[in-house]
Amino acid sequence: MNVQDEYRDQILTALEEAASHYKAILETTVDAIITIDNQGIVQTFNSAAEKIFSYRAEEVIGNNIKMLMPAPYRSEHDGYISRYLKTGVPKIIGIGRQVTGRRKDGTEFPMDLAVSEVPLKDKQVFTGIVRDITEHKRLEEQLVQSAKLAAVGKLVSGIAHEVNNPVSIIKMHIAGLMQDAESQKLPKDLMEVLRVIQRQNNKVSQIMAGLLAFSRQGSFSPEWTDVNQPMHAAARLVENTLQNQGIVYQAELADSLPKVFLDPVRIEQVLVNLFNNAIDTMSGGGVLTVSTALETDETHRDWVIIRVGDTGEGIDEEHIDQLFDPFFTTKEVGEGTGLGLSVSYGLIQEHGGRIEVSSQRDKGSEFQIYLPVTE
Repeated sequence: MNVQDEYRDQILTALEEAASHYKAILETTVDAIITIDNQGIVQTFNSAAEKIFSYRAEEVIGNNIKMLMPAPYRSEHDGYISRYLKTGVPKIIGIGRQVTGRRKDGTEFPMDLAVSEVPLKDKQVFTGIVRDITEHKRLEEQLVQSAKLAAVGKLVSGIAHEVNNPVSIIKMHIAGLMQDAESQKLPKDLMEVLRVIQRQNNKVSQIMAGLLAFSRQGSFSPEWTDVNQPMHAAARLVENTLQNQGIVYQAELADSLPKVFLDPVRIEQVLVNLFNNAIDTMSGGGVLTVSTALETDETHRDWVIIRVGDTGEGIDEEHIDQLFDPFFTTKEVGEGTGLGLSVSYGLIQEHGGRIEVSSQRDKGSEFQIYLPVTE
């Protein structure tokens, strides 16, 4: 072998090592890296992209990148490239932004996208780096919700204590007046007025109790508990109501669930609130479905999940994001304080978990409670 051949072999070896090195980087990064040509046709699709979009590389390479986009991005994408090639003015290229991606099963998710141009000698290639920010968005929403709850909680705690004193005094005096009125056989219309006052005062007392619960006054007493226990307890409390309204109760509770460190009284409170909300949406009868299960998320963390579903009227999409806001309610005036779900949200957060909801109008709703499994 002459010097020239040896030198050539060294160069080839170095190139192969460099190619192997960059391929390893490309395939082990947590971000999706996708390259397309100037027609939007996918040229490369790394392992992270396969995980994020749930497509195999061979299903995507050779197809238009639009298959990974929901509307309206799908119809606009070709225009972005052609406009850039004609004018050189970037709208997405060279600029990072948050957009929405579309997985193989059609589900949409938020993602960070950075697109850059790679000028090659004989062709033009664009590289997109994608990061799935679903979890980031969820945590961001939780922080915003926590801030709302903390701010309102401080306010309502003080108000509740101040109002409770006169409410208790009124309750005591009304009870005495009712006894005197009955013994003296006062007119029925006067008796009815006293009953109205008593009912309204009781309603104020209930609202104050809700406000105090919302501000989470009282001790948190967790213990190792099978979540099926508070589920059974909550179901017994609404059993008569279910029967009276012709609602079928269906339970699918998993056996041998790991015990969770929780306050059973507070979890029961959350479940009763969800049950009552579901009952309110099924005035003409229906099915209340509850289930428990053990699931592992993508970070290999275990969760015990409680699901409460109904076949009621459902929730309008524009109201979903407001459901856990303090004092927000979809019920008629006078039928709800808008505190039940806020209280539930705070109690589940107190356990290190989260509560989510999915709903379709006229088809029903399902609430999912995620409780962490810890050692």
